[in-house]
Amino acid sequence: MKYLIHLGDETHTVELQPNGNHELATINGRPVEFVVGCPEPGVYLLLLGHRVIEVRVTDEGQSSLIVTVGHRRFTLRVIDPRRRRQRGSSLVSGKVELTTTIPGRVIQWLRQPGEPVKAGQGVLVVEAMKMQNEIRSPKDGKVVELRVPPGQTVNPGDVLAIIE
Repeated sequence: MKYLIHLGDETHTVELQPNGNHELATINGRPVEFVVGCPEPGVYLLLLGHRVIEVRVTDEGQSSLIVTVGHRRFTLRVIDPRRRRQRGSSLVSGKVELTTTIPGRVIQWLRQPGEPVKAGQGVLVVEAMKMQNEIRSPKDGKVVELRVPPGQTVNPGDVLAIIE
């Protein structure tokens, strides 16, 4: 998966792909191989060579994250170019099916059917490749249906939830 990461005035291209027991990230064209663990939600342990780095991530909504590494704190804005292409410049309207792009397992519902949801708010969490991925609503609306219960595995393209 390829992302654009905005950090201050800089934009970085990050592409993530599994590589056996490791993860491979290409950051601005430079490959970085690592192992990642998630001992609790929002806390990641990265093994880079023989070095362990603790990374804490807090979701700030609207694709913004607060990332803390040691005593340094960063505010990042994450853009998934695929979603930007799907939406174009128009607003998302009508019924929206939330899907996953990679195989994984639903581990938590963040909203219940019938609950209102704002654009950018998490609806459910899918664990894939040892990382927890929050599936967010692309629009303001209501959670009409959650199709996959926690604990169930999912495949790319599976419809996880419906927002109206």
